[in-house]
Amino acid sequence: ALSIYKNYMETLVEEVYSRCKDSLPCCTCERCRDDVIAYALNRLPPRYAVTPEGGVYTKIKGLERQYYTDIVAALTQAAQVVNTNPRH
Repeated sequence: ALSIYKNYMETLVEEVYSRCKDSLPCCTCERCRDDVIAYALNRLPPRYAVTPEGGVYTKIKGLERQYYTDIVAALTQAAQVVNTNPRH
């Protein structure tokens, strides 16, 4: 079976951003989106796992519930920083 190394935190942050972007105090253009996500990821612990290709979605959903509050807090802080000095 093919296994991959994956930082699930990247996928989690992107999913949570998509759901809460309209409530963040920041522009949501592509550049600001990328800056907010990168800033948040730099402040969250990576969550690497080796997973066969098929079980990825279930793993992500389980981790999302576990880390949701931390991700929202990191995205909110990131949006405030990006809003202060947007690069678009």
